[in-house]
Amino acid sequence: MKRLNKTLAIAALAAAAFASAAFAAGEPDPVLKVDYLNSDLPADYFHANFRTSLDPFPQSKLDALGRLGYSTKVSREGMDQIHAAGGADFTAKQFDWILKKMKEIGSAAPGNITVLDLRGETHGLIDGNVFMSWIPNNYVNEGKPTEEVVASEKKLVDSLRGKGTVEMYSTDDKWGADIAKPKLSFKSPKLQTEEELVKSTGASYYHLATTNHFRPDDHEVDLYVDFMKKLPEDRWLFIHCYAGEGRTTNFMVMTDIFKNYKKASFDDIAARQGLIGPVDVRAELAVTGKTHYKMKASVERRIFLEQFYLYAKDTDFSKPWSQWARARGICLKYYPDF
Repeated sequence: MKRLNKTLAIAALAAAAFASAAFAAGEPDPVLKVDYLNSDLPADYFHANFRTSLDPFPQSKLDALGRLGYSTKVSREGMDQIHAAGGADFTAKQFDWILKKMKEIGSAAPGNITVLDLRGETHGLIDGNVFMSWIPNNYVNEGKPTEEVVASEKKLVDSLRGKGTVEMYSTDDKWGADIAKPKLSFKSPKLQTEEELVKSTGASYYHLATTNHFRPDDHEVDLYVDFMKKLPEDRWLFIHCYAGEGRTTNFMVMTDIFKNYKKASFDDIAARQGLIGPVDVRAELAVTGKTHYKMKASVERRIFLEQFYLYAKDTDFSKPWSQWARARGICLKYYPDF
């Protein structure tokens, strides 16, 4: 049996390596595109998918929960002490708006705010505009650990510094590079990593590289738990991905679990993060009608978050997620150990 298991493991490794090589061979070269323009903000501006843990529950969303068969009696216990906000990625001017709004709502000065950047896509800022290295579906860097992504991001930004002219595609209405339009041209631009922009305001910054649509890899879950253990109780988080929807909701739920797993059920936590944000992880498929790989990714995220809640209850975060998950055969590993 041991020999058979080893043979199967070798076969699985060979298959995974073959699939990975085939995917890489067919993967297009990334291009640079501007995600969000650093335009002046109108008086009635509201940042995309912005929400905070202090927000009330809209009655319209509670009614929608009832129509889907979920309980409309959702506990707020512990929610006001989460000290978390979420939303889309931001330009320089949009970040000023976010800081101002968090000061108004949570009395949080920049020195008491940490930005939790969840984008696995290599990205930065050019003259305050958000740009990224793009391939279809935002799968640049898929499967790479955070440390490698951070290094490649710095390398890209540094390579663009000092150039007389930098050209990038704009973004089309499907979030892709608009190759049909002339490129945007920037003359002697100011280049920044997101970390540099955030720290220039007095706020702090932490980066976890996660892939669009999917649950975080086990390494990033371990990094997150270590990060949260060191975070001061009264520190506010601003959590973001690209659009402030899927990945941001994952980590809003995880932050609520981290702080309130002894006070609230998983259903309460999932429900209330859906009530203040764009996604209830339990009802996403029923509401959005996602199909194919997005449907599978949505189910995978929900199952992971349920397991993360059980991990919290079982360990009180006394051991790494990956160790707990491996003992239960649910560790997300691309290649087997043998």
